[in-house]
Amino acid sequence: MKIISGGLEIREFGPQDAVPVAAFVAAGDRTALPPGSPGAVADVDGWLTDKVHQRRLDGEGVHLAIVEQSTGKIVGSIGLRDTDWEAGRTEIGYGMHTSQRGRGYATEAARAVGRWALIDGGMRRVQLHSRVDNVASLRVAEKAGYQREGTLRIAEREGCEPHDLAVFSMIATGVVLLATTDRPCS
Repeated sequence: MKIISGGLEIREFGPQDAVPVAAFVAAGDRTALPPGSPGAVADVDGWLTDKVHQRRLDGEGVHLAIVEQSTGKIVGSIGLRDTDWEAGRTEIGYGMHTSQRGRGYATEAARAVGRWALIDGGMRRVQLHSRVDNVASLRVAEKAGYQREGTLRIAEREGCEPHDLAVFSMIATGVVLLATTDRPCS
């Protein structure tokens, strides 16, 4: 899978990413990597060749690198998780390297991957959760075209601190809705 959008290439992580992923891990800065990424440099190759693809093979979702096309540099990650094929629903999550924030990359990637999931991926709903105190992430969701639906109160915990989550969604409408509802229900 590869999506080209707004100067970004959004694609699956692979063995070609061993050097930059190892550099992120060695620096202790995994902000550009997805949840479940390796905690030690020695685990990078195994993660890139096996674990990162197992999510897709199991139908659970996908881990994608956000690559700046002009430099070939990984600037962040985005992925689909908690995918329910029968319901046609998935959740999107993203993270940007701290040095790459504020450039519109997360917004572009969230928009592009959401549309891909709805048009090519067969989903009817892509949802996104963001802590209500994460103003930057809330703005990314809104600018990317996700509609805010409400708040999940004390739905996440970080350490001993409970947090509320804002719920956003992008749904299949118009032509996309017609394409996904033509499939017979079983």
